Amino acid sequence: MAEPDRAQILRAIVHRVADGAETQQVDVETHQGVVRAGVEVLQPYGLASVPPAPDGALAVVLAIGGDPGDLVVLQLGAPSARMGGLGPGEVALYDTRGNRVHIKAGGVIEVLAATKVRVVAPSVEIVASGGVDVTGDLRVTGQVSDAAGTMQEMRDRYNAHTHGGPGPSPLMD
Repeated sequence: MAEPDRAQILRAIVHRVADGAETQQVDVETHQGVVRAGVEVLQPYGLASVPPAPDGALAVVLAIGGDPGDLVVLQLGAPSARMGGLGPGEVALYDTRGNRVHIKAGGVIEVLAATKVRVVAPSVEIVASGGVDVTGDLRVTGQVSDAAGTMQEMRDRYNAHTHGGPGPSPLMD
């Protein structure tokens, strides 16, 4: 088949994604039977993704200067896995397993995780003038403290008090 006209913007079907190098690379079919291998994908800083089914994902291909030998791909799309139903001004980061961060209208940020949310940092600060509600069990592996002291100090004071007789039973561990 002859080379298609030197189009500058093409719609393409993705056949392979390689995400192990400095830039993500894809093999795309720009026209029936015309496959371009190792085309660089331009991704915005701070956001990286691979479609859930790379073979069949959609891409917009740009021919730099109209040169079909100098192609780049804009972010990849996976219409069948797209999260829909957003309202005006809403934004979401999501995957196919139901995990998502949804910035909703009205000032709510909803984080949903299929198994666990883990925050790893030297320090975490929560400023909530309306309070913090926890539904479910709360387990702490370190010290718990408030303005009056630590939970361990409270246990020690409780276990040491006697009211003139024997100490409390049972003791707080």
